[in-house]
Amino acid sequence: MSDRNALPSSAAIAEGRWHAVGPWLRDGQGRKVMMRGVTYGPFKPNKSGIPWPEDAQLRKDVAHIARLGFNTVRVYEAPSDLLLDCCREHGLRVMACVPWTQHVDFFRDGFAAADAIERISREARRLAAHPEVAGILVGNEIEKTLVRWMGPERVLHFIEHLITEARTQAPRTLIGYASYPSTEYLVPRNADFLAVNVFLERASVFRRHIQHLMNLAAGRPLIISEFGLDTASHGEAAQTEALRWEEKICRDAGVAGNIWFSYTDEWHRGGEEVTGWDFGLVTRDRKEKEAARELASRKALTVDSLRDVVSAERVSVIVCTRNGSSTLASCLEALAKQTHPNYEVLVIDDGSTDTTPQIARSYAHVRYVRQDHAGLSAARNLGMLEATGTLLAYTDDDCIPDEDWLVYACHAFEDPQVAAAGGPNLPPPPRNLTEACVAVAPGAPAHVLLNDEEAEHLPGCNLVIRKSALHAIGGFRTEFTTAGDDVDVCWRLQSHGGKLRFVPAALVWHHRRFTVSAYLRQQRGYGHAEAMLVRRYPHRFAWLGGARWRGAIYGHDNAPSLRTGALIRFGRFGNALFQTLYANSTASPWDWVMGLPWLVLSTLMLAYGLVSATFLGSVTGLALAAAMTLLTIYAAWRRARLQPPPADASSPGKSRSLLWMLCLLQPIIRDWGRLKGMVKLRALPSGTTTWPAEHFSQRPSSPQKHWRHEGFWNEDGVGREELLRAMRRMTVVQGLTWQETGDQSSCDAVLISPQGRRVGLTTVTEYHEEGRRLTRIAYGMRNLWWLDRVQVFLIVAGAASHFLFKFPHAWLLAALLLMLAWWRANLNVHALHATRELIYTAAEACGLIKDEAPVEISAKHLHERALATAGQPGEMYLNKP
Repeated sequence: MSDRNALPSSAAIAEGRWHAVGPWLRDGQGRKVMMRGVTYGPFKPNKSGIPWPEDAQLRKDVAHIARLGFNTVRVYEAPSDLLLDCCREHGLRVMACVPWTQHVDFFRDGFAAADAIERISREARRLAAHPEVAGILVGNEIEKTLVRWMGPERVLHFIEHLITEARTQAPRTLIGYASYPSTEYLVPRNADFLAVNVFLERASVFRRHIQHLMNLAAGRPLIISEFGLDTASHGEAAQTEALRWEEKICRDAGVAGNIWFSYTDEWHRGGEEVTGWDFGLVTRDRKEKEAARELASRKALTVDSLRDVVSAERVSVIVCTRNGSSTLASCLEALAKQTHPNYEVLVIDDGSTDTTPQIARSYAHVRYVRQDHAGLSAARNLGMLEATGTLLAYTDDDCIPDEDWLVYACHAFEDPQVAAAGGPNLPPPPRNLTEACVAVAPGAPAHVLLNDEEAEHLPGCNLVIRKSALHAIGGFRTEFTTAGDDVDVCWRLQSHGGKLRFVPAALVWHHRRFTVSAYLRQQRGYGHAEAMLVRRYPHRFAWLGGARWRGAIYGHDNAPSLRTGALIRFGRFGNALFQTLYANSTASPWDWVMGLPWLVLSTLMLAYGLVSATFLGSVTGLALAAAMTLLTIYAAWRRARLQPPPADASSPGKSRSLLWMLCLLQPIIRDWGRLKGMVKLRALPSGTTTWPAEHFSQRPSSPQKHWRHEGFWNEDGVGREELLRAMRRMTVVQGLTWQETGDQSSCDAVLISPQGRRVGLTTVTEYHEEGRRLTRIAYGMRNLWWLDRVQVFLIVAGAASHFLFKFPHAWLLAALLLMLAWWRANLNVHALHATRELIYTAAEACGLIKDEAPVEISAKHLHERALATAGQPGEMYLNKP
């Protein structure tokens, strides 16, 4: 796994390679660059048999792309040597996609998956020697129903494995995967950037979706890897207008790159030319359209142009510090590089006893103000009184703001309803193993979002507030001396009608604690601050579980994902165009076995076990105490596994062990700080405890392995939709009841037998060469796994009790349970048989032919046939508007 925030290698800088730093791409000199690209291809094979235009035409095309102002060319085939040479000659970068058989169930046999790994590895090794290759995409738009069929988590793990293989061969090249809105949950944790293909025709919808994707990127560069408009349907004027607003929205949001689809109307799919769509900037015979002429006549919109149009409203940056000499200098140096045209920097010293005054006074752009030690909130209020700006930008002495922090944060205040704004805080590259583990440990400052734009809470290390709004609520409450002040002020701003805006591009790098002891002291302090908040807002807290947020908690690598229990809305039959991840705010049961209350229960159980073992000879209490302890240990291991891997890869065993220890101690220490503070302050929560619940029925997964599978071919465009409609019509004939599942189910429907047995049904259609389609069906019983295991255990226990321990009538219990199991199995067999008959009857009515490939054609030969169309990314365009 890569560290997305790690600085580039010196060799990469020397070669001028682009690298990812937080949400930005930077060049070899560390300057921000915006990827401005255009797609090229796929094409029919030329005279040499490779899928590129003839050499002369390719040279002309690349030269023209450079003249249009693009700096990147995205290709769907492995780039030829000539293409790479031409791009290098014209100063263009290449975003290369490696084709493989991603349009079929590549887990069904070992050939497709193994071939994908080999192809990715081989091509990454070849491209690693070319500094003009900006990035490698290990895949592009695996079709949504196919992902649902194979299992989202399984597909995500495979993509991450491909990225690891590519990075092994090309360690200095950016590696990613191009998703699209129908599978936006496929966010590889080890990718260097988030790439998404987006085709939306209205600027307002596109703007909202970009904000959503920026949150999903969670501190990584976001690249819109495809965007375009069809001139055949909308005309050249509409395409030109879309080009304008798309570029402006991406610039304003802080998108790291956008790639226009496509350079020319000429492109091929599945070996055939596509003639129904004209997305190109030039026609098939390379005549420029209106959008191309505009591109050639104006400068590109980049972050530099945003700096020129930002409001000149004065901003006062306020850095509150107490004995922060170890990090203050780097903070002030970063603030000196701010690109905002009108700002001041105030350092409010809360009675420091180290060299903080000397450091602050050594910077000419800093105004130093000192107060007797009174706490963080008092220092923030003094900064408000001393400030000359109308916007107050608060950050901490251990933060390093990005040079455009103020530009992006202040851009949010164009909306008069916004009272405060802020962005993410990411840990900078760690210097040792301890810092690496603390950086990814739980409990770091995080923002809480009500939706993609509006926040419920913004951390005080990255918080810009209207001075008038802060005055109206009376400033910060001075009782919060170390933490909790930002939560309190955010809640009060909202209660006075103000909105909090989250700005993903307004970034500060925030050092986590440098030692384990400092980290644990911080967590104890956070717990005490929560106790102070309980006294002020008892209805926002419950006795167990801490604060009750209305929104979802985000943070470094903590955006909703498949790993964090987020839910996917697949839609009917898995066909939703936007299959968004929804954060599951319900607490996990594992969280309840890690805190202080569970530790107290475990201790009491251990005491009971010792007493009962000593005086009664019973070990039941000791066994229960051991089981509770093991649950806590496992829960901490599970939480550590869900956290991003520490950046220090030199000692993976040590780093994982330390991270596990931090995950084990953090909730206990924080709960202790909160409970101790509540007792001291006599603060009693009055909120409702939300009991945890695992949404097993909503968990996205592939069809169970023991389900039965069928396959049917068709050459006339008939697939799963037609089959499902036919099955629904014919259910009555087979004596079954058709029941459609919810949006979050991985099944298309459930068939209910007259005896009440429920058979799950899932389908997918694969697209093969020459228009052939293979529809696969999986069906089986959605068994209660725990009931089957309990039943088997009781049968074995009953038989053993009769024969080994001579318990009377124990054999009768075993026999009754065995008869019950036989009866249930018999009902299941009848229900499965009726389902099979329904499938075959409906398939015959639709003209589908049973797949006999396992008998007539080897799996390897089927893979080779599918591979013939893999180089033509046909499945990528099936969902284009």
